[in-house]
Amino acid sequence: MTKKEFELYWKKCDNCGFLQHHSHIRCLNCKNEQFTKVEPSGKAKLISYTILKAPPMEFRDKNSYAIGIIEFENGIRLMGQIKEDANLESGMEVQFHYETICKDLDGREITTYIFEPAKQ
Repeated sequence: MTKKEFELYWKKCDNCGFLQHHSHIRCLNCKNEQFTKVEPSGKAKLISYTILKAPPMEFRDKNSYAIGIIEFENGIRLMGQIKEDANLESGMEVQFHYETICKDLDGREITTYIFEPAKQ
């Protein structure tokens, strides 16, 4: 799989300015169908996180893993997995890259974005 398959972008409503995930056809706020594509930009920070101690079958090789809510400077928020060896703290700056995180139940590799503390 390529990075293009995991392109991160949101839609900003041209009518009311509401920012939403790109999968929606109409604005969730005003039902408008005209949007401007918005990509995450600027620094990203960890808003909140949790450690999952009972992962689903696809993560059977992990005892636990972290997921968090990340906010970029331009207002885009998303949830994603966080590198397991990270020393996590709300408010810390993070960055993302693409990585194979597990294999599905049929043995196919699952690749997606994953966050880790930003390099200083």
